[in-house]
Amino acid sequence: MDVLFRSPLGALLAKPWVDQAGLFGLRRWYFPLSRLWAAANAAGDDTARFRDEIGAPLAAWPEAYLRSVLARNAARKADAETSRSAWEAALFGGAPGEDCLALDRRRRTAATRHLATRASFYPLLFPTRPPSARWEIDTPADVERDLGPAIARPDSLYDVAVDAGAIAVSSVMKDGLWEYWLRAPTPVPRLHGRAGSETLYARVTEPAEPSQYPTLIFGSGLCLEFELLTASRGPATRLADLGWRVVEPVSPYHGLRAMPGRYGGEPFFAAGPTSSIDLIAGQAIESALLIAWCRRRFGGKVALAGISMTSFVAQQAASRCHFWPAEARPDGIMLISHSGSIEDVTFGGALAVTLGLDRALARAGWSRETLARLSELIDPAAQPALSPSTIVSVLGETDRWLPYDEGLAVAQQWRLPEANIFRYPLGHLGMPVQLTRDTAPFERLRQVLAA
Repeated sequence: MDVLFRSPLGALLAKPWVDQAGLFGLRRWYFPLSRLWAAANAAGDDTARFRDEIGAPLAAWPEAYLRSVLARNAARKADAETSRSAWEAALFGGAPGEDCLALDRRRRTAATRHLATRASFYPLLFPTRPPSARWEIDTPADVERDLGPAIARPDSLYDVAVDAGAIAVSSVMKDGLWEYWLRAPTPVPRLHGRAGSETLYARVTEPAEPSQYPTLIFGSGLCLEFELLTASRGPATRLADLGWRVVEPVSPYHGLRAMPGRYGGEPFFAAGPTSSIDLIAGQAIESALLIAWCRRRFGGKVALAGISMTSFVAQQAASRCHFWPAEARPDGIMLISHSGSIEDVTFGGALAVTLGLDRALARAGWSRETLARLSELIDPAAQPALSPSTIVSVLGETDRWLPYDEGLAVAQQWRLPEANIFRYPLGHLGMPVQLTRDTAPFERLRQVLAA
């Protein structure tokens, strides 16, 4: 994949047109197929429950056909769950690294095959296309009742104790690089009620040659679940090649932390605004836990990066880390494809509008004005708690998914040095390709950490 991105075709992919094509594919295929797949995961072979779980009426397809599609998915799901259980038991049970590596490959293969059964639901997109999500938006009254104290004192949401000693470390797998996993109960009380997300998982990848590498905790984007894919080279491999030790946390509601009956990432927008707040604030606190563990384990500098969805996580770490112990604060921050206002992203961002999030919120009684009352919980602070010289911003000038102007406004309001602001003539989906082709932002982050 890296070779592809660095090829002439990769240059074509790092262009603004990719965003519009991506939106079309997401709206027409990925999200509706994912909703059918998630409904099937919840239903097993029960066709009546499958229809109920979709979130909208399904055309009158023959029961025998539905049962056959559901049976195929149920078999793939069972295989993925069995493979994951065996992998996790061996990994955290002290099995040899070679055995764990084989089980990891088996787990990824089974998980990828299960994810791929989305394609078997393609005929069910017709004649009436299913919804992009099963919407369960909280009403303003529900949010006020649930989050009232935090709304009154937003900093209290982030002032949570972390204990790096609670993290369990797995056996080490070696396939050119050192790779192992971290696992711990989430330190975030609000995530304990989110089925599937109660446990924190993170993968560590580091060069096999011993050296004093800087550590980068790198969050992922919405609906991205690299730990479930068979791809041999992900973002961490590329960064390790550049001399980073990389820690990849699994975001709540995604991958190994997906919620039953939901596809990866769906609750972030479909069960908002509470679920969005819980992910952003929760993963920021989990990042503090990981930072403290990395500093205790490795010494040296620790940076935190977030792209797209997790850029909001990194912005909150930059804004609120003064509430955490010194060892839990990042030495540097990288914000990639970020934006300043969750309200503008929700009501004006191209992805949110394509998903229908703005309309779902309006049906539940939300407006820009009522949503703005929650903004202080997850919008960046007026000034960061870290020195602006330690923060790097990476933006796409044609990004309308997370509006570019708002992201640039944050960089300027925070008075980041011009050398720390990278702007590219591309959109949202082109940014990962660009960062594979141009590593200058990561080189700048390394300079920041060395200063």
